[in-house]
Amino acid sequence: MDGWLQKDAVVRVVALVLAFVMWLFVVNEQNPQDTRIISVLPELRNIPAGMVLAEDIKPVSVRLRGRRNDLYAIGASEISLFADLAAGTEGEETYPIRVESLPDNLQLVQVNPPEVAVKLEAIIQKEIPVELAQRGDPAAGYSASEPVVSPVQVLIEGPRSRVNIASRAVVRLDLEGAHEDLHVSVPVQILDNKGAPAAEGLRIKPEVIDVMLPIARLPAKIVPVNVQLAGEPAAGFRVAEVRVDPSTVLVSGPPGVLAEIASVSTLSVTISDATANLTEDVRIVLPRDVRAETEKVKVTVVIEQRTIQRTLDDTKITVRDLTPGLEAQIEPGSAKVTVSGLSQTINRLSTSDIVAYVSALDLAAGEHELPLRLALPDGVRQVRIEPVQAKVVLREASESSG
Repeated sequence: MDGWLQKDAVVRVVALVLAFVMWLFVVNEQNPQDTRIISVLPELRNIPAGMVLAEDIKPVSVRLRGRRNDLYAIGASEISLFADLAAGTEGEETYPIRVESLPDNLQLVQVNPPEVAVKLEAIIQKEIPVELAQRGDPAAGYSASEPVVSPVQVLIEGPRSRVNIASRAVVRLDLEGAHEDLHVSVPVQILDNKGAPAAEGLRIKPEVIDVMLPIARLPAKIVPVNVQLAGEPAAGFRVAEVRVDPSTVLVSGPPGVLAEIASVSTLSVTISDATANLTEDVRIVLPRDVRAETEKVKVTVVIEQRTIQRTLDDTKITVRDLTPGLEAQIEPGSAKVTVSGLSQTINRLSTSDIVAYVSALDLAAGEHELPLRLALPDGVRQVRIEPVQAKVVLREASESSG
């Protein structure tokens, strides 16, 4: 036995076996066998013509076995899975998942789930009439005629669910301020029945629409502007004047309608309980299909205190400028006076505030017919006085009266 072990060939074989055993021990300790789950998105192949994927598919879990270093050195892109949809039909079905390739040093343990749910939709077409949505108005004095749209329909193509919700094909035209014919190409917007965009995933034929809109000048004429007032000023006040700027405006419209317009009015200006002037910009009210060169006018309402008249009876008449040494007798001794002014001033007046008199300046003794005169407070105007003259008798003053 000892002789057998001393042979060189035997020693070498034993050493090699021991080395291999040692290597296996080291490998198993440092890089053991393990499993790992990787999420992989299968490839869909052979989708039938006229079909599209209606919803994204979900990844599957792939369980692999191998050395730890090998397992964690790979990614999902190195694992090839696929499902064959050659026999697929519209709707949702499940298809088996097939493994095409794995890294050589790894072993497939499981694919979970082993099938993938796929929803296919047929590609269909539908024609939708084109709607023209106009925004704004032509320039003042111009009108738009019937638009010409070409083509009048568009063809949409796409998945059935997307085509079914598409209900409107709208092109939008801005004609604000236009004063000549418009000829433009406008992109089509596909909307659902709620007015939300619905063009995602659809092909539109054609994508732009030609629109021609004739613009023509309308008949026009200049008419005055009438201001409408609402309410009444405060007690004791009145509307003295209403000013409007501009006082006339140029209006345009269809001939038949324009012929019936002699003037235009403003919206009502409220003056209820006003005690001071009012100034504001007010919109003009126009008949249908009629336009004005300006939409608003500046209105100023002048408010002032009301002027009234009042008659005061028995206003005492006096004699002024009497020559020294003379005395006077006047007939009648009182007058009836009518005055005017602002209501607040006139209503406060009394007979003591008004002086009725005659002037005897440079007159000698004797009988005289003299005109009656009035001395009035500020803001009070004379309207009439009755009588207009008084008889004054001038005589030498007696000693007793002196």
